[in-house]
Amino acid sequence: MKITFATYNIASGIGDGTVFHKNYKSTADVIKELNADVITLNEVGKRTPRNIPEHTQYLADYCGYEYHTFAKAADFGRFPFGNAILSRYPIENTEITMLKRFVMIAPGIYEPRCILSAEIAAEKRFSVICTHLGLLPDEQRLGITRACELIKRSTLPIIMSGDFNLKSSSKLIIPLKKLVKDVCEIYSPDIKTFPAKNPQKRLDYILVSDIISIEKVSVCNKTASDHLPLAAELII
Repeated sequence: MKITFATYNIASGIGDGTVFHKNYKSTADVIKELNADVITLNEVGKRTPRNIPEHTQYLADYCGYEYHTFAKAADFGRFPFGNAILSRYPIENTEITMLKRFVMIAPGIYEPRCILSAEIAAEKRFSVICTHLGLLPDEQRLGITRACELIKRSTLPIIMSGDFNLKSSSKLIIPLKKLVKDVCEIYSPDIKTFPAKNPQKRLDYILVSDIISIEKVSVCNKTASDHLPLAAELII
């Protein structure tokens, strides 16, 4: 079975790549253009425009995804913030793993992290693991440890994705690479995703089980976030 899979840190719909303007439609237009069968999203939520009551639902409706799920990592005021999956196939057996170490991003403000995992009930069933790792090594190490546990527990082919806040050369990611392969390292090692307007490095990942074949890997060069979306054509 061939699918297009993508991952995208949408930066809460900042739209033009800066933190000063929000344009959820720009974000949604990029997701729609990717036309992925399954896409994982990071930094979903925070304060939304008045005409968009809930970010995940809006993106799913606008982009034509029948199935979607959201994992709250934190609340900012009364606004949830976390990771999401949009899918053309049914999403089953979702699980949220909280990563209970926190980073102060401003005085008195902490950003917890989480891992969202789910089974995709396509023609060939597979598991998706989505996360947005923290900024400090101990947070990253904890997230990778928990992700490795989820991978080892699964009996299905795995696709893991998200913004890891790590360069591909980081030693912290080695335990993951012993379990799943990095599609960019195999297909296109020079791909960069951050910062969107002048990419210098890759912080975004799609990692797959050995049983999954990689046909193509690409970046969409549309600026609607501080990251560029990463996509891969896979055979499961």
